[in-house]
Amino acid sequence: MANAEYLTELVRAHYSGDDRRFSNLLNQVIAAESRAGHSRLAERLRELRIEGTRSDSAAKATPLARAPRSLEQILSVGYSETKLADLVLSPETRVSLERYVVEQRRAEALADHGLKPRRRLLLHGPPGCGKTMTAQALAGELKLPLIRVRLEVVFSKYLGETAGTLSDVFAEAARVRGVYLFDEFDALGRTRLDDSEVGEIKRVVTTFLQLLDADHSDSLLIAATNTGHALDTALFRRFDDVLELPAPTDAQRRELLGRLLRPWRLRPTENLVGATAGLSFADIRAAIEDAHKDAILGDQPQPSRESIASRLIERQSRVPSRTP
Repeated sequence: MANAEYLTELVRAHYSGDDRRFSNLLNQVIAAESRAGHSRLAERLRELRIEGTRSDSAAKATPLARAPRSLEQILSVGYSETKLADLVLSPETRVSLERYVVEQRRAEALADHGLKPRRRLLLHGPPGCGKTMTAQALAGELKLPLIRVRLEVVFSKYLGETAGTLSDVFAEAARVRGVYLFDEFDALGRTRLDDSEVGEIKRVVTTFLQLLDADHSDSLLIAATNTGHALDTALFRRFDDVLELPAPTDAQRRELLGRLLRPWRLRPTENLVGATAGLSFADIRAAIEDAHKDAILGDQPQPSRESIASRLIERQSRVPSRTP
């Protein structure tokens, strides 16, 4: 049988809620019982471990009603049902993102070999091309809360206290595991070499670098920016991966359009695909949603191709900089 020290530590890990330590200790107990020749007990413990893993994977995300009072204006907390399969991605980008999911799910196996899973990701690309949705997908896959760090509030209301506020955010990431999205990251990560920036911005960047270096939480940190070239180069080294999400290709726009029209059993005609030229993923989704609303308000069972094309063309007129 397992010795008293193992049993004591197992009970302590269980009541303290330290699931990772509990799992590691259980693996050690199973190995010890197997070496001692107690094969039946070792096998039963393996079965219980598998049952527990299945139960955990089916569980909902840990409830998180709201951010702490001190950060309730800074952190926007929610949950996501989006999955990676919902995103239109290049094969290379999909493989990179799937690796985050696999490594996070197998974090304990990596820890047994002294390794850590990927957890810092920098996304850059034009607006509307899937950066925020990517963060939503990772949160949905891992059943973690999605916590948006509202940098615009930090800079508009806390300038002069930004470094301290960011320290509180990182402390929260260590306390509550989640996917922390630093959106509009260029507001924070501007190069320290830019002479046009005030000293406060440069101090904030330096503080953020120090906080990244000191962070050993289990949370995922995702930074999203429209202008990757404007970031301090020292930031790139702090992220496990830097992924570009460029404007969608013709094939990707066709794929997204096909997915969005599928509930109505409509196929993307060449006319409809042509009407998406120059539009981002977000633009296309918004246009389809507008057409859907038109159908509902017009007491129609579904939007017509003509209505969808009209809304896509209308959306093009709103974003002339992205039309050919």
